Amino acid sequence: MIKLLSSLLSLLDRLWAAWSENKLRQQGRQQAIKEANDEINRQIELGAAATSVPDPERDERLRDRFDRSRK
Repeated sequence: MIKLLSSLLSLLDRLWAAWSENKLRQQGRQQAIKEANDEINRQIELGAAATSVPDPERDERLRDRFDRSRK
């Protein structure tokens, strides 16, 4: 009887450990996704800031490149 209870407790302990590990893994994934989204948003903000500043030289380079691609 004690052996059966010991086996049952061992099984419950393994199930609990697997559940806890899965929960930690899921939290790690969520954290990684959040960090990736933050980096993407930062890059978008940097790009928006770079394009909002008028730059006649850049505009001319882009016009030239566009004109050359149409030929």
